[in-house]
Amino acid sequence: MSDIDSDRLRDSLATLTARSLREPASAVMRPSVRATLERDTAVLTTFRQYGTDWRLRVDEATERGGHESGPSPMRYLLTSVAGCLLGWSAKTWAAAHVPLAEIELELRTALDLRGEHRADDTPAHPPWFVADLHVHSDATPDQAIELAREARDRCPVTALVTRAVPLYLLLHHEGAIVLDERPDHLSAEDREESTT
Repeated sequence: MSDIDSDRLRDSLATLTARSLREPASAVMRPSVRATLERDTAVLTTFRQYGTDWRLRVDEATERGGHESGPSPMRYLLTSVAGCLLGWSAKTWAAAHVPLAEIELELRTALDLRGEHRADDTPAHPPWFVADLHVHSDATPDQAIELAREARDRCPVTALVTRAVPLYLLLHHEGAIVLDERPDHLSAEDREESTT
């Protein structure tokens, strides 16, 4: 069961929207991180946010030259996309006054290592993402589809990613698939976990 305070989310959206319109400069954020290469592919990233100093370690698999001392950069990207999309899902449901009881997401992609190793002309980046959302809410199926798409469009991270590659929604609402944007060749995409 998700813990969602819809009134709080609506108040936050209304306050920030009003302030952004009144004071456009207040809406501009400039996030940054500092990264230090510690050894081989092991990277320590630090930044201060919300009054807290954060330290995140990034590394790669041993066979890829790393030491497995932290998640791979791709896992952080997936985490960022998933976190932003779920946060904006909570906000869009709250803004529409539709109670959201529970929402979970599995974000999948594929990565062909031939691209980054320049073994052939395969691109180095993932060719697609699938956001497999499972939602329990009072929304109608059509409302759930509209709200999920709005969340994808409003989340800064998914808005950026979808400018580069497709991010397909697979939406389960109350246990039934109500939206499947995946093209036919991805309808049974490989769910096997990799080390990327």
